[in-house]
Amino acid sequence: MTSTPGARESILNVIRESPGIHFRAIQRETGLATGHVEYHLYQLEKDEQITVRKDGRFKRYFVYATNDPVKKNLGFHIRSRINREIIFYLFRKKQSTLEELIEKCGNKSTAALEELQNDNIVIRENGLYKLRNPESLREAIKKSKKSFLEELAESLIDILDEKL
Repeated sequence: MTSTPGARESILNVIRESPGIHFRAIQRETGLATGHVEYHLYQLEKDEQITVRKDGRFKRYFVYATNDPVKKNLGFHIRSRINREIIFYLFRKKQSTLEELIEKCGNKSTAALEELQNDNIVIRENGLYKLRNPESLREAIKKSKKSFLEELAESLIDILDEKL
């Protein structure tokens, strides 16, 4: 398949700047045709330059070569409503019981907490949940703030388009 020179690097740059970005957002950011984006994402994954994580109906893309798996996983969790609520609640409260988290964030908190613990974002000590490294997480969130807000808006537009 022939493509624009630098298309693969352009896709990699978009993923680096917005870890956890989904396919349509990559397509919009790069301006490449659907088939080109699919082809290059396939090749990048095959070459182990990116990794993909399923999030409901979306596939989320991350640069594979990151040295910090927590930051890579943070992009995924920040895009999940319940996980994001837990993270932000723990930023505000510093620590919380499971009961408080369920009350503030809903019944799905238990499963979300398990995911967050598995990805080393949240730890449990003496029955209390807290962020493993809040300052590092805060910096990663600040860095991705703009792209994250843009992605939320694009996701809302995608949902509205599907309903029409």
